[in-house]
Amino acid sequence: MKKDKFTDGDQSYLRDAQYRDPSRLTARADLHAKYGTAEMRWFPWMAGQIEWPTDGEILEVGCGPGWLWSEAASQLPIGLRLTLTDLSAGMVDAALDRVSGVFEVTAGCEADAQLLPFCRRAFDVVVANHMLYHIPRPGLAVSEFARTLRPEGVLIAATVGPGHLRELWEIRSEVFEVEPVNRTAEVFGAVTGLPIIQQGFSSVEWRAYEDRLHCTNPDDVIAFMTSTPPAEDASEQQLRGLHVAVNRRFEQCGGSFDISKEVGIFLARDPLQ
Repeated sequence: MKKDKFTDGDQSYLRDAQYRDPSRLTARADLHAKYGTAEMRWFPWMAGQIEWPTDGEILEVGCGPGWLWSEAASQLPIGLRLTLTDLSAGMVDAALDRVSGVFEVTAGCEADAQLLPFCRRAFDVVVANHMLYHIPRPGLAVSEFARTLRPEGVLIAATVGPGHLRELWEIRSEVFEVEPVNRTAEVFGAVTGLPIIQQGFSSVEWRAYEDRLHCTNPDDVIAFMTSTPPAEDASEQQLRGLHVAVNRRFEQCGGSFDISKEVGIFLARDPLQ
């Protein structure tokens, strides 16, 4: 199987290209924000799945641009103290800019999830939002989450299932001659992630977020697809083929294109540390 630098844990690519700044991630997030049909947006939904300690110490690993803390601020206790880490310095900077003045930030730093620079039992909540499938050894990261959590703490780990964005994987297969398989779900997904989480926690629960995308503009779908490999590195001929394939889906469906989603969170408690 051809290697995929997006899902094979290529840390230099993820740090220096894909997540150097929020631009490529934003292209993907915009599709979900614009065309999602769920009753509640993702970050408020995720924040509402646990009871947050009023003055808790919170660690987010792979914080990205800090969207969780701005979009769900109204649902969270104002006394939370945040520690924000990411493999990318650009993402940490963006997160600190966004969160400044909303919550107290005790630290913001670059960090490898497989070797966190924090003491044992330092945090009440650890958040890992759609990032464990980027880790070369996700089990090692889970062990670090368990180590840094207090005995009564909780891990929120978001990921996707094998059917997530199935229609887009089919287009990738057609245009780029790759397998129509969601590789992120194979690395750490709703099914494959359970035994990995169970290595570090004795209590693990999966909660699904019900959503789908009802897209009305082909350009937004193409922007999403060209934000990651293989379309990210496409030749001019391949890009033409991608435009043809995406527009064909819209024409077949009368001007819109529905895309499946399979996404949710693991809630893990009772760390085995």
